[in-house]
Amino acid sequence: MNPFVNEIPVYETLANGNAIIIIYDLFILLLFLFELFLFYNKERIISEVKQNKTKKIKPVRRFLVKLIVNYEYQGILMVTGVLLVISLLVVSLHHQIQIGELIGILGSFAVFIVIVFLVQHLFMKIDQFQDIIVSRFMDLIFYLVLGHYFVLFANFISPPSLPLGLLGLSFALMLCFSVMIRAIANPTLIRSSVSKRRKYHETASILKGMLVLVVSEMSILYLMVYNCFKINPGFYAANSDRALDAFDMLYYMVISFATIGYGDIHPVRFNGIIYGELVAMVIGLASMFSTACFVGAVVAGAAQMSWNQGLEGKNQDKDVPSDQDEHNERRSMISVIHEKLKNKEL
Repeated sequence: MNPFVNEIPVYETLANGNAIIIIYDLFILLLFLFELFLFYNKERIISEVKQNKTKKIKPVRRFLVKLIVNYEYQGILMVTGVLLVISLLVVSLHHQIQIGELIGILGSFAVFIVIVFLVQHLFMKIDQFQDIIVSRFMDLIFYLVLGHYFVLFANFISPPSLPLGLLGLSFALMLCFSVMIRAIANPTLIRSSVSKRRKYHETASILKGMLVLVVSEMSILYLMVYNCFKINPGFYAANSDRALDAFDMLYYMVISFATIGYGDIHPVRFNGIIYGELVAMVIGLASMFSTACFVGAVVAGAAQMSWNQGLEGKNQDKDVPSDQDEHNERRSMISVIHEKLKNKEL
């Protein structure tokens, strides 16, 4: 038997989680490509619109600007709305939705949205990171995590097959790793943009940013573990021969990520399928990589802080624009465009 071929259980009474994950992950991929487009064109488009005070711009350009501004202000609402529409569409294609079932779906989705906004308020604020690219990458990671979390924990959706489920989560993990690498090269990229500059602030802010990255990474790894477990609980076994649950998978992931490895819960090669063992290896490698990045970014941030303090005396008489000023100017520009769109001046 090919160990990379998953024997997918049949969930005849549940909506197809594979279809939801495929559509949702493709949507996030398009969003990622849209982010790249914004990176190269956003400032030019917005500047042109800001300077245009006498006449309305062309419909295509206006649509792009409106999409940019709405995504800046309501990105999380856009993504959760798309996830809800995809879920309802797939469920309706599977079977006719009854009123009671629709109320249950909307109720579970309402609880899910509350959790999403609480998590975003704590960890994923739009201005959490000073660097624009890092901030948008973190949003994409957050969107991927919340989509897979919803599909895995919704009781009316079947779990996605392991190749599909792990593929989207692997993409989120790669984005997280790329941000960590950028943080080592320039630790100020993950510095918060909302705090005041003061002594030791930069190192503490970088430390907070790295903690957010590590928590995001652990969330991705937990979803990988739980996806394997939900497809087939036989991928994991306990020494006490008791039935495992979602909390046991969280415990297993944290212990494995911390490289403690008590061995009371361990992956099992079930019928020659090695997904549980592969995810365990990914957890170990991710732990070593994130530890190195964490230490490297914090140390580099401390060194950079000392260097900046040494230059403060030399630049006291110079009016040098800071990264914070640039960030505030950009946010102000977005606000101007947003008001012009609301007033239908564009």
